[in-house]
Amino acid sequence: MTRPQSIIPFLRSASKQSNEEEHPLQKVRDYVDESKFLTNWLTVEHNGWKLIATSEKHDWCGIWQSIGCLNSKQHKKLGKGNRIYLKQFQRSCYRPACKECYPKWITRQANVATQRIKKFQEGTNRKPIHLLLSVNPNQYKLPHKELKKRVKKILDTIEFDGGAVIFHPFKFKKNTRMLHYAPHFHIVGFGRRTLIFKGYGKFGWYVKDMGERRSVFQTFCYLLSHCGIKNKVHTVTWMGNLSYSKLKVGKEPKITCCPVCGGDFVPIYYDGISTVPPDKNYEGLVDDDGGWYPVKTMEYSEPEYDYAPTRDLNETLKGLLLAN
Repeated sequence: MTRPQSIIPFLRSASKQSNEEEHPLQKVRDYVDESKFLTNWLTVEHNGWKLIATSEKHDWCGIWQSIGCLNSKQHKKLGKGNRIYLKQFQRSCYRPACKECYPKWITRQANVATQRIKKFQEGTNRKPIHLLLSVNPNQYKLPHKELKKRVKKILDTIEFDGGAVIFHPFKFKKNTRMLHYAPHFHIVGFGRRTLIFKGYGKFGWYVKDMGERRSVFQTFCYLLSHCGIKNKVHTVTWMGNLSYSKLKVGKEPKITCCPVCGGDFVPIYYDGISTVPPDKNYEGLVDDDGGWYPVKTMEYSEPEYDYAPTRDLNETLKGLLLAN
């Protein structure tokens, strides 16, 4: 999605990113916050397609939580010292539409996509490339499924091996702050750049080679920061030799119990001033100084009341009569 440089000057094109720049997710948050304030980001819509970060968060989104294993005695026996295992994190719904959690969704999606690109890249010297496929304005009324079919035919024409497809429904109108429907697709994957010219003009579409990727993760963060989202439609899809049926990538195991002793994680809290700030991500061993405690939960039941309004009224009236 292109944007006027005068409006959003701080988010440079993915092709111009460098390792010296600030963390890409901070740039994403700055970009989204600025766009929501200055443009029609929150209200633009087309056939159910919207932009990320447009829905209200849940009450618990962003709340910091600590879990861990308090079995420091066992950890000491295992040679880890008198320490507990602490995992501190922010709760997240991981919805792209959530105004609070969309950066975590971007991080998760970008990580998964990067691992898939790297898996295909193993054993080769090939570098992923980035393509932009812009829909002919005469075809804007075509449904998304039909546009996807044309994307596949264009990629087949240029003998593209495979990669990720991300749909962008909107662009800024030239020299304005208003977004409008102007569908285009971004492709990150593997193909021979010498054949890309064969795709120019196919279906009247514009195909642009955005170059090789120096940072795949930053590229996906950039593309996901202003992608289209729609209920029951995948934001990132994979085609060709990187499709799910042709390339298997193992998932990273989730740590659901103490990696030191195998004990179950429980909700915990610290009564005092911890060496680990309570609002920072952290996972690992910390010294057990006696200040860590498990969170105790108790069942709550409504108290039973004996309501007798008529009896109470009669007693009140008797008291008034005796007083007279």
